[in-house]
Amino acid sequence: MHTFQPYPIDMLEWNPIQKVADEGIAIVAEADGTVNAMSSHNGGVGHMWGKNVVYAFLRNTRYTKELLDKSEYFSACFFDMSEKNNVQLMKVLDQLSGRNEDKLHLCHVNIEHALNAPYIDEANFIILCRKIAAVPMTENTILDEKILNENYTAKHLDDFHTMYIGEILDIRAR
Repeated sequence: MHTFQPYPIDMLEWNPIQKVADEGIAIVAEADGTVNAMSSHNGGVGHMWGKNVVYAFLRNTRYTKELLDKSEYFSACFFDMSEKNNVQLMKVLDQLSGRNEDKLHLCHVNIEHALNAPYIDEANFIILCRKIAAVPMTENTILDEKILNENYTAKHLDDFHTMYIGEILDIRAR
C-alpha cells in the first residue's frame, strides 16, 4: 500500500482539464462488495453549489455506471503516463468490461479505500468524491447537432452519457 498525503487544491501545479483530455482518468466505483474502474477522457473539476466538484460522464452501458448508480462514493484516479504499465492499465480499463472479467485483478492493481471511496493504490493522484448528482443526457439535452451526430451515431443512440457530479471530499497525492 502506498502512502498518500493530503494535497490542497490551490497547490495544484497541473491543469486537470488538460490531464483528463490528454491522458484520461480512472473512475472507480463499488457496490455490493464489487469494485470496478473505467478510463475516461470526459469530465473535469469545477465548482457547483458552493462545493469543489468532479464532473464524470459515463455511458449508460458501462458496468462502472451500474456500480456508481448504487453507490454514494467514487474516486477519480490520475496516473503517471510516462510509466508503460500505466498506459497499459488505462487501455485495459477502457477496452475490457468488468462485467465479464475482473480487469483490476488482471492488471495486478490494488484497491484501497479512504473516506468510503475506493481508489486504485497505484495511482499518483486521487480525488475522493461523494456523489451529489446524476444527470442523464438524452437526444433532447444535447443542443449541438454536430456533437449529437459525431458522438451518438445509430449504434450509440441507446448509450448516452450520464453526468455525475461528485463533491470533492479530499485530494491526495503520493
